[in-house]
Amino acid sequence: MATEIISVSGLHCHGCELNVEDSIKELPGIKKVKGNFNEGTVKVEFDESKTTTAAIREKIREAGYKDK
Repeated sequence: MATEIISVSGLHCHGCELNVEDSIKELPGIKKVKGNFNEGTVKVEFDESKTTTAAIREKIREAGYKDK
């Protein structure tokens, strides 16, 4: 298992957190996702054999946010 904390611009509220979390959860191998709009981050625990950081970042962009 790997853990990544990704900075995300555009997280303004709890709804934004949920939007990003739900998008990332669509990927295989995601164990836990927690957004934090106050810090502008998303913490993701995932199985590296099933998904990648690049795929997670792509999901963030698809949800309408920018990864830093």
